[in-house]
Amino acid sequence: MNSTRSTILTHIRQALQRNQLDNNTIANLEARLAAHPIHEQPTVAADLTTIFIKQLTKVAGTIEIIPRTTDIPFAVLAFLQQYQLPPEIVAAAHLKAINWPRQWQVAYRAAQPADQVSVSWAFAGIAETGSVVLLSSPNSPTTLNFLPSNHIVILSQADLVAHIEAIWIRLRSQPFPRTLNMITGPSRTADIEQTLQVGAHGPKRLHVILNTQK
Repeated sequence: MNSTRSTILTHIRQALQRNQLDNNTIANLEARLAAHPIHEQPTVAADLTTIFIKQLTKVAGTIEIIPRTTDIPFAVLAFLQQYQLPPEIVAAAHLKAINWPRQWQVAYRAAQPADQVSVSWAFAGIAETGSVVLLSSPNSPTTLNFLPSNHIVILSQADLVAHIEAIWIRLRSQPFPRTLNMITGPSRTADIEQTLQVGAHGPKRLHVILNTQK
């Protein structure tokens, strides 16, 4: 593998007629790697919450805003009742501290094909696109994001960012996850006879619970 890599890099250097970098070039490259300059970005209003809600609903996602973390079970219950779903959820282990009703069936594990509702904790929300960002970990398997037909995402208002690039900046301060999912609305496709199918490759409903508690 190393010899193949060296061969490729050698060919690139020869094509660029560059055998060894001069000190100025090395300094410029190191500065660029350290600063991570960002290209032109679309303008996003200062009120990230309003923009996020607008973009999320535009892609058929739904949202409920709650003032306290303790309100999460009530918001989840409202969703379950709206779609006549049983109080059975599979959740990320981050949510073990939530005081779920005793009569509910709450499992903390990877999602299975029979699961109807999953609840995840978002790393961030992107106002520019109305997307939620989820990181894989032993406490939050990626299957939670794709197997159940109904995906509920808990998002802290403090974790809203204006642009996609801000996600990579935040990630540099921690170990990089094995998988990162940027989810924008429910799963959909129009590949079959150009007819829109919702839930074809993942959840047919994406519901965000936005927690404004500071």
